[in-house]
Amino acid sequence: MKHSGQVQTGDHSRRTVLKLLGATPIAAAGLLSAGATARADTSERTLAAKIADIIKRPEFAGSQWGMRFQPAGAEPVFTMNPEQRFVAASAFKVFVAGSAFSALGAGHRFRTTVHRTGPVVNGALRGDLVLVAGGDLLLGPRIRPDGTLALPLPDHSYGSATAPIHGDPLQQLRHLAGQVACRGIRRVEGRVTVDASLFRQGREQIAIGNISIPVSPMMVNDNIVDVVVTPGGQAGAPAGLRVWPDIAYLTVVNDVTTVLNPLRRLTFTEVSTAPDGTRTVRLTGDVRLGGPPVVSPYFVPDPVRFAEIAFAEALHDAGVDVIGHLSRLDSGRRTQVAEYISPPLSEQVKVMLKISSNPHTVHFPYLVGAVAGHDPDTPKVTGERYQRELFERAGVDPDDPVGDRYTSDFFVRFLSHMARQKYFVPYRQALPIMGRDGSIAHVLPDSPAAGRVFAKTGTASMGDVLHKALAGYIVLPDGRLVMFAQFMNKSVGSVDEAMALQSVVETAQGEIAAAVYESLTR
Repeated sequence: MKHSGQVQTGDHSRRTVLKLLGATPIAAAGLLSAGATARADTSERTLAAKIADIIKRPEFAGSQWGMRFQPAGAEPVFTMNPEQRFVAASAFKVFVAGSAFSALGAGHRFRTTVHRTGPVVNGALRGDLVLVAGGDLLLGPRIRPDGTLALPLPDHSYGSATAPIHGDPLQQLRHLAGQVACRGIRRVEGRVTVDASLFRQGREQIAIGNISIPVSPMMVNDNIVDVVVTPGGQAGAPAGLRVWPDIAYLTVVNDVTTVLNPLRRLTFTEVSTAPDGTRTVRLTGDVRLGGPPVVSPYFVPDPVRFAEIAFAEALHDAGVDVIGHLSRLDSGRRTQVAEYISPPLSEQVKVMLKISSNPHTVHFPYLVGAVAGHDPDTPKVTGERYQRELFERAGVDPDDPVGDRYTSDFFVRFLSHMARQKYFVPYRQALPIMGRDGSIAHVLPDSPAAGRVFAKTGTASMGDVLHKALAGYIVLPDGRLVMFAQFMNKSVGSVDEAMALQSVVETAQGEIAAAVYESLTR
C-alpha cells in the first residue's frame, strides 16, 4: 500500500448495529429493520466524522494514521489503514507483559532469601551470609506502607525526574537484616555474598541515551544510584549533589556547573574501581540557574556487588557486624535464616506498563526463561521462545512484525486473545488508565471515558519523524470490551518540536478513544 504522507482516512467498513450493541441473535444475523440500519449508518458516519475532525487539525498536517477499534465478538466499529506498519515504540510492552502473565501467572511471587553457611556460636556466624536473588524487580522504595506502588512520572531512570522515588531504597534488605538479627546472629565472621545463579547475567541496550545496562536476577532500586543535582545560587557556582542510596558502593566527583543556558549534558565518567568493588565516577555537565533539581541515574555496572554492599550496610544498621575474613570456615551447606516474598506479578509489571520503565522491560524475557523455562544459561532465548508461542496461540505470525513496526490488526488480534485468558483482569489493570494513572493520567481526566480506557503508550523520535502509539482496551458501562490500537507518525523539524507535539498527539489519541466509547454508549 502506498501513502502520500498526508492524512489517511480510508478503509471503513459497514457493520450491523446489533452486533455492536449486543442485540438478539436474530438481529445479529442481519435481520435489521430499516430504522435500525439507518441509526447504525448514522452512528458510523458520526464517529468517522469526529475522528476525521481530530486527525485533520492543522498541527497534524502531513501526518499518517492507522487504527482499528474492535468490539469483542463483533465487526470493527472503525478502521483506518489497519494493515499499514507503524513504529509501536513502548506499546510493544503489552506483548512482554502478556508473555510474563502467560508463562508465570498473575499471582507468581519472587522469593529473596538469606542463608548461612556455618554454625552460629555465641551470636557469631562461623561462615558467610548468602543473599539469594530470586528475580524480584521491586526491591527498593516503590512499595508503600499500604502495599500500593509508587509510580511517579517521569520515572527516575529517564534522567528527567526532579526527585528520587520517595522511600527507602534498602527497605526490603533491612527487613531481611532484621530477620537475621532475630535469629541471634550478631556477628558474621565470613562474608556477605549474593547468589545470582537464577540466570546468567546479560547486557541489554535501553532507549535512554542508547546505553547498555546489566540484566541480573539481583535488582535493588532498579539497579540505579540516584544522583540528585541541585543548581547553585549563582552562575558559575558548582551544583549541589546528593547520592541516593548513600552507601559505600559509589563516590561521585562533582564537576557540574550552574549556568544560564546549559550546553553540556549530565554525563558520568568512570574514574576508578577499588579491589573491593567500590567505584568512583565523575559527573560533568551543566544545570540551569534557578531551575529544579535533576535526578541523574547512575546505572550500576555490577548489580551483585552493589547488593552485597547495600545488604552489609543494612545488617550493620540492624546490629549485625560483618567481619569478612573467616570464609575459610564455610561448610558449603546452607541454612535459610530469612525470606522476603514479593508482591505478585500483576504488581511487578506495572512499573513496565504504567510508567514504561525500560530497565524493567529488558529483565522480563530473562525472568520468563529462567523461572518458567528453568533455563539459567540462555534465559533470554527461552523467554523469546515463550513469546513466540504466545503469538502463535493468539493467531498472529511471530515473524510478521518488521523491526519495531506493527500493524493495528496485529495488536488487536493479540489483545483479543489476552481478553479471553483467566488472568485478563489483572493484565488490563496493569495498563495505564486514561485520566487516572500512569502515562495517560493527564489525558482527558473529565471525559466520560476517563477510567475506562486501559492502554499502553509508545513514543519514539527517529530522525526527523515523531512516532506515537496507543493500544489497549475500552471498557463500556455494560462490561463489553473494545480492543484497539492506533498509531501516528509525522515529520518534525527538531527535538523540541517533537517534545511539544507528543503531548498533543496523546490528547488526540485519547479523544479518538473517547469518541469510540461515546458512540457505543448512546
